[in-house]
Amino acid sequence: MDWSRRELLALGGLTLAGAALAPSTARAATPKRGGAFRFRGYTPPHFDPHLTSSYTTMINLSFSHSRLLKHKAGPGVKPGTFEYEGDLAEFFNHQDETTYVFRLRRGVKWHPKPPVNGRELTAEDVKYTLDRFMTIKGNANRHMMKSLAKTEAIDKYTVKFTLTEVNAWFLDFLSDPMALCIVAQEAVEKFGDLKKPEAVIGTGPWMLESHQSKVRTVWVRHPDYFVKGLPYIDRVEAIDFPDPAA
Repeated sequence: MDWSRRELLALGGLTLAGAALAPSTARAATPKRGGAFRFRGYTPPHFDPHLTSSYTTMINLSFSHSRLLKHKAGPGVKPGTFEYEGDLAEFFNHQDETTYVFRLRRGVKWHPKPPVNGRELTAEDVKYTLDRFMTIKGNANRHMMKSLAKTEAIDKYTVKFTLTEVNAWFLDFLSDPMALCIVAQEAVEKFGDLKKPEAVIGTGPWMLESHQSKVRTVWVRHPDYFVKGLPYIDRVEAIDFPDPAA
């Protein structure tokens, strides 16, 4: 069967590691590890989340990248509610109506691929991502953060956001798989931008292994993913069918 955009985003943004890959208790008491998950995929124009608004790019990056927050998913979540919870963030608080402070998880590792080579994620990575998001020319999603005045790395694991005005959607935007995944500065510096498959380096549950335009995109399990025991499956394959009847 074909998957709709909403279904794929929901599936990819689990962080796909959690709910979709942990069988319900009605089906299995103990999840089984290994195997591959295959679905009908779509070749993106490129892989830079700040230079396109294409949902095909964001679906692909939802397997490899993390966000500060994520939308809850799984059998216990009411469809259409889009509640959020911590992803890279352990917790956050409001200092006032226009100031948010996030505390990051410790020990989160980037994918063990050059030039990042599996180093620990820090608050500077979050600051770099939001600064790039706000300043890079051609970012069609910049309007999502139009109320963001400043991003500060207070210490290694603490990020502070200051807004120009109250924004009821701010936390929802930070959870959005369509734009705000955290990216690595080293990858931008090495490749010039994040368009190439080689630049797809995140902290998510799977690492991009290969990409054949209009054919197949393959991810493999991130061995140091920060959610203990996840993901359950070892391989994700997005198969692009140019002919819908194929």
